Amino acid sequence: MKKIMLLLLLSSISLFAVQKVVLQLNWLHQYQFAGYYVAKEMGFYKDAGIDVEIKEFNRSTDLSTVIEKGKADFAIGRSSLIIDKINGKDVVALGTIFQQSPLILLTRDDTGIQTISDLRNRRIMMTKDAKESAAIMAMLFSNGLNENDIEIVPHSFNIDDLINKNVDAMASYISNEPIQMAEKGVAYKVFYPKDSGFHFYSDILFTSSEFIEKNPNLTQKFYEATINGWEYAFENISETAEIIYKHYNSQNKNLIQLIKEGEVLKRLAYHKNGTIGYLDCNQLKDIVKVYKVLGLVTKDIDMESFIYEYNHPKEVAFTLSYDDIFHSALVSVLVLVTLGSSLLFVSLRKRWLLTKHGLKEEIDRQKMEIDKQNRVIMEQSKIAAVGEMLSNIAHQWRQPLNIISLNIVKIETGILLGREIKKEELLQISDDINRQAQYLSQTIDDFRNIFNANIDSIEPFDLNDAIKKLNELTKDAFANNQIEIVVMIEPCRITYNESLLIQSLLNIYNNALDAIIENQSVHKYFFIETTCNADGVVIMLKDSGGGIDDEILLKIFEPYYTTKHKSKGTGLGLYITYRIITEHFNGEVSVHNADYEYSGLKLRGAEFVITIPKA
Repeated sequence: MKKIMLLLLLSSISLFAVQKVVLQLNWLHQYQFAGYYVAKEMGFYKDAGIDVEIKEFNRSTDLSTVIEKGKADFAIGRSSLIIDKINGKDVVALGTIFQQSPLILLTRDDTGIQTISDLRNRRIMMTKDAKESAAIMAMLFSNGLNENDIEIVPHSFNIDDLINKNVDAMASYISNEPIQMAEKGVAYKVFYPKDSGFHFYSDILFTSSEFIEKNPNLTQKFYEATINGWEYAFENISETAEIIYKHYNSQNKNLIQLIKEGEVLKRLAYHKNGTIGYLDCNQLKDIVKVYKVLGLVTKDIDMESFIYEYNHPKEVAFTLSYDDIFHSALVSVLVLVTLGSSLLFVSLRKRWLLTKHGLKEEIDRQKMEIDKQNRVIMEQSKIAAVGEMLSNIAHQWRQPLNIISLNIVKIETGILLGREIKKEELLQISDDINRQAQYLSQTIDDFRNIFNANIDSIEPFDLNDAIKKLNELTKDAFANNQIEIVVMIEPCRITYNESLLIQSLLNIYNNALDAIIENQSVHKYFFIETTCNADGVVIMLKDSGGGIDDEILLKIFEPYYTTKHKSKGTGLGLYITYRIITEHFNGEVSVHNADYEYSGLKLRGAEFVITIPKA
């Protein structure tokens, strides 16, 4: 009995034992690592049963090797972790603290350097590590400069070298050296890689898949406590600066410097969904493309094994933006219309008592008013859709343009350095540029053809062609999120407005895309199937996003009803789809949840069924 009691006591003690871990920083103590200090000093790690040792960086530290050899359990890395992962290192990114890298090029304001091109034949102090300086080199290359046009000076990490004019420019952190320059009264100019279209992550918290496998609960608790620490650090910058000043101030910074650092870094930390730590697959792919053009990698990255499974948050934090105000205004209009309708109803009852003729006139007037409101809603939805599409075009264009520019610079660099460019390499570059240019042209043509079509035009068209056009418009968004579109179409011709059909189906595509992403579905599929007979056509669209709540199913086609956060949707999309199908196509549309199998997988999602007469 005593032995049993002893075993129970020992097991209960082990349940509450504090687990020790080591966190390796990638630089010296400063506000750059504030979230970790806060999580330790405010007890977030302790509450999770974790005792964290935080180690400063030194020049001999190789971050990936530190994790690989078990000298640290977690570490902070830069976007170059992507290169390590592609090259076979066991690296798993838990989250990125900064959505935009703080890395910049800093110059004095009295050098006459006003543009990137003005750096030609200038001395630039930066690390020679191509991986670490990739963002800056990409910025230089895309502005027509190559390594032969500048003189790279080894980095001394001393701001006085720039102040004393030993160099013309210096690779710096926006949260560090510019603050020092301002305090010393030296005017400066900053060049951001992001202004040239290069959006690199920074301060990626990472570990190994081996560590996660052995310590899944510890890893999750550490990550959650860390994010809580960062949220507190940015909500309480002055208090956090005092913690760093008292306990983590190996660089002897003053309190004002630390507060300014915090204010600058806060602007770089939050993803557009309002969270800290979020890793965006599209941005990671863009970074890989830049690394490929710079010759640092040749293969793509395996997103599934690189991004930590708990990185993408289940809930999205609310932030007030221009879209919030716009959507709130739309809801306010709806409330006013509803209130006005109620008052008019009271008026109708009163008039009914007066005259039957007056009632008929009032009903006709109300019908006109409702039609007017419906037209307003349709116009608002089209404006919102066009605005969204323009934003998508801009996003899709930016990276191809950069790739074209970098390929041209690659040729120029080879010529200037006297390097022989092989015929195969030249043909490959030419083919890449041509494909990117064709993509740009096709993208704008596709969107223009859909949204400029005459709404009153009714002509026979092939349903297969319409769905092919729709898949071309959406293929990048689905591919970037690893969602496979499965098409099962029967030959069919119908006589309606092709553009309106594509717009109505596009809303269902977008809803399916959002559902699969938000529910973090393991198996990502979207199906579109058509059947054609003498009476008409049936279009079935279903996803693997987990389905829709039963209460929501009853309201899903109502105007302004949305399950998304207000910054992501107006609730008009499916309402417009319903209006187009029922009024312009004289058809029917319904939705239900479906459990089904595909390739041996058991899937569940929303299934939309659209029935359209042939003419």
